[in-house]
Amino acid sequence: MNDAGMNLYNELHGLTVPALLRLRAARSPFKLALSAHSASGYRDRLSYAQLVIRMEGVARGLHARGLKKGDRLALFLSNAAVREGVLSALGCYRLGAIVSPLNVRSSDDELRYALALIDPGMIVTTHDAAARIADLCPAAKLLVIGGAVGDAGSWPEPEKEFHDIALPEVAQAEDPSVLLFTSGTTARSKAVMHCHRSQLYCGYAIGGAIGITDDDTYQGAWPLYTSSVLNMACMASWVHGAGVVFEEVPLDNAGRLRLIETEGTTIYHGVTSPLHFMIDEYPRGRYDLSRVRRIGYGGAAMPAEVIDKFTQRLPWVDQVHIWGMTETGPAGTFLPPWFLPRKAGCIGGAQPGCAIRVIDDEGRPLARGETGEIEFSGPSMALAYYNDPRATSAAFVDGWVRTGDIGRFDEEGHLHFVDRKKDIINRGGLKIASAAIEDVIYRFPGVAEAAVVAVAHRGLGEDIAACVVAAEGVRLDLDALQAHCARLLADYETPRRWHLLDALPKNPMGKVLKRELRDQLDEVKQ
Repeated sequence: MNDAGMNLYNELHGLTVPALLRLRAARSPFKLALSAHSASGYRDRLSYAQLVIRMEGVARGLHARGLKKGDRLALFLSNAAVREGVLSALGCYRLGAIVSPLNVRSSDDELRYALALIDPGMIVTTHDAAARIADLCPAAKLLVIGGAVGDAGSWPEPEKEFHDIALPEVAQAEDPSVLLFTSGTTARSKAVMHCHRSQLYCGYAIGGAIGITDDDTYQGAWPLYTSSVLNMACMASWVHGAGVVFEEVPLDNAGRLRLIETEGTTIYHGVTSPLHFMIDEYPRGRYDLSRVRRIGYGGAAMPAEVIDKFTQRLPWVDQVHIWGMTETGPAGTFLPPWFLPRKAGCIGGAQPGCAIRVIDDEGRPLARGETGEIEFSGPSMALAYYNDPRATSAAFVDGWVRTGDIGRFDEEGHLHFVDRKKDIINRGGLKIASAAIEDVIYRFPGVAEAAVVAVAHRGLGEDIAACVVAAEGVRLDLDALQAHCARLLADYETPRRWHLLDALPKNPMGKVLKRELRDQLDEVKQ
């Protein structure tokens, strides 16, 4: 860590997110801080000074509606309203409240569970989703963007609503600030709880790994409900004094490239699949990407041929691979540009301020070349799983996070991802619990056994394959089974590949051998 990095690291000590933004606004009041699409249909571009003013305005409006320190506010918003989502989060941070973005692609069953777990006092949503959310969580106060609907109140638009309220400074660095849902090995997601400190140091680590400076504009394709928006993109940009650009939904590859051009984006970051499609679109149009200096990616290994495409078509652009998970910030590891493409697929070394090790089943650190579970430590680490002490004690051990991922260090000290200890499928950067899908499949009449595994996909990295065994004397209708899953699962969780088998491979204890199952499917023509 150089002197500048150490100074920034020390400067963050004890700060909250609002305190950081006020610091940035004092130093660079007119510099772009946020470019985000509004539910009203326009793109709002806010300087640091404007962002602080909007933060204070939303905080006063939420306070007037009864939000106070320690309360939980949920967001049910797509990136078409990412402006309002980020401003709502900032309002919560200012009041010492906790924000929790919900997955807008979830089924009613998944949303009902998530809402029952976090029990929010308020929910911010749009007109088209208000009735659905009110039905799923009738106890919460609904705030609708664009005006009140029925019994629901209105979201406090800071440009139209003014409150003469003096807000005290109540938030502390260690106060819980955000609950982020992530898939686990069970059929239900867990809510990962972060604080102001962990959010800021996540931004420090990831921004340092990508190489963000106060001259940069940082853009990417991240859904609001993931840790990549509030913890990664916002914090990495604001900690390092850059501007952040969020993409609206829907936005095709041509739209992404045009947004890079019009925003003067210098760093683009996303999961591998959109980048794969973007670089194929680039030669088809006249896109000026001359200001882009770096591409960052993660979520899955970037194929060597795609790395080569970027090198050939954008030879002035560096590439960096990023790995992390919600529990770690999502700070973690990075592979710098000078190791690509030679070490494509490797996830590199620890990000600034972070520590990575590989342990055996007894928790003992392993030497280079030995395979074991990846552990993470650093100030970006989450506090706990919300309202789940058993899962917390299993994953957060002696200052380390047990990631559930399997890896090894090579002779150069770089980490290689080997397999997932948890049966998680990484479809285009969206992590999906196979157990959750299996649980839904088992609800369909006539299914005797089911196993869901990841299969290779050229564009997405991984896709979902469902293997089912029919009960004796039953003829399964796979189309009806897929429709059943589509009703109960998010669209990206619904399997696209179905295999009707006579039996599932098992070990002597009766456990399904998913590795063997994946090998069998690899032999089946895609």
